[in-house]
Amino acid sequence: MQPIVNGIKKQFNACVKFERTNFHAESKWSILISPIGTPEFALLDSSKNILRRWVGFTETSEFVDVMKPLCNK
Repeated sequence: MQPIVNGIKKQFNACVKFERTNFHAESKWSILISPIGTPEFALLDSSKNILRRWVGFTETSEFVDVMKPLCNK
């Protein structure tokens, strides 16, 4: 998943803030999203509401399809 994540970060870095958290460690992010699997990705809005969640192996296109419209506003 790391190559996909790196590509997504590079593509959307100008309009999305990326944070990484350890699934097994309690942090403000793990408390906020209550992870249910690994790997897991959550897209939050500026009010920290979960807009979309991906669990398990995810294709690049699944991220792009959701993030692209948000970044082209």
